[in-house]
Amino acid sequence: MSSSDSVKVLIVDSPFANMAPLYEVDPAADVLLIVPPSTKPFAPWDDPTPITTAHKTSKALASTSGLRIKASSKHLSSASRVFRNKLQHANTKTSTQSDGRVHLSLAEGFTPKAVTIVLNAIHSRGSKVPRAVDLETLAQIALFVDKLQLYDAVEVYADRWISKLEDSISDAHDRDLVLWLYASHVFRRAEVFKSVTKVAVAHSTGPLRDLGLPIREKIIRDIDAQRQALISKSLGILHNTLHELASGKASCSKFSCDSFLLGELVKTLHKNKLAPWPRPEKPFVGASHAAIVEAINSSAQFQWKSTGPAVDLWGAPVNGTEKILSRKRKSPNQQPITPESSPEPVSRSGSSFDTHACDARKLLGGFDELDGLEDGIVGLELESSLGFQRY
Repeated sequence: MSSSDSVKVLIVDSPFANMAPLYEVDPAADVLLIVPPSTKPFAPWDDPTPITTAHKTSKALASTSGLRIKASSKHLSSASRVFRNKLQHANTKTSTQSDGRVHLSLAEGFTPKAVTIVLNAIHSRGSKVPRAVDLETLAQIALFVDKLQLYDAVEVYADRWISKLEDSISDAHDRDLVLWLYASHVFRRAEVFKSVTKVAVAHSTGPLRDLGLPIREKIIRDIDAQRQALISKSLGILHNTLHELASGKASCSKFSCDSFLLGELVKTLHKNKLAPWPRPEKPFVGASHAAIVEAINSSAQFQWKSTGPAVDLWGAPVNGTEKILSRKRKSPNQQPITPESSPEPVSRSGSSFDTHACDARKLLGGFDELDGLEDGIVGLELESSLGFQRY
């Protein structure tokens, strides 16, 4: 849907005149802006299902009601080229209705709440503009601003809304991530946009779903290109380790650590839809770098029990103690529980550790490189070094 298709001039009285509530932005209004009822949910994460009479929830019922808004053609024309063009066209067709106003109907998909917030901003009714909005409303406002080219009219408000919300950005690949991506792009918040795209590169499992929002294809394509490059590097580390283990170059003659580690690596790759042989190739649909690292660092991975001699934290023998070797990512505040001189891996789930060393166990330290790959994610830049918009 293009910007020009987002609003149309009605040449008959509003069909919602006796149905939709009336909201007054300008008491001397010469325009009646109509927000039609919606039959679909906004930006659905799952496949959208049209709302029917046979199946309606209370939330769906509330979201379908339309709204009529009394507004000023002068303010609308000043704020939006789209509105200006439509109103000029309306004047040439003498489209004034019986109530003395030009009736403009928005396309379906805009919400009454978002439209009224923006129109209050356009008409300089700052006291009616909320100081804070939730992410859902922010994205709905972004859609209206994007389609009607109203960025300049709400820039100051958008900066305040986003500043109050940005601490809530998580590192999950979910609907909120897509809403943040779209809103930060529309409102030109370069730092937020870059941060969100970095999360998408690490956590998405394929090209991002646009959820019906007009997210530019180049944004989705560039994020997925970085995702694929990152997974390629992850697989390089894992497959080099697989080769060392399968070829016997990293062996263990005491507890067959190499066999355990080889099996866990193969299981991890299968779990992430990356069967190790033959080596997976792009586009790695269904896989993410974050999921691979999570599986590697999980407490359920790379741990096994042995029955050999154990020692306590100071190296004294401990008889009859069951040991668990477990590799876990260290937290920034975690202190080692063994002397600094000890080269041995530490059991984070028990009070003892196995002192034997083998080439297979040494490979565990190499997986820290997987964690470091995420630090090298570039993300997307909204502007070039010369100040031009990239997206």
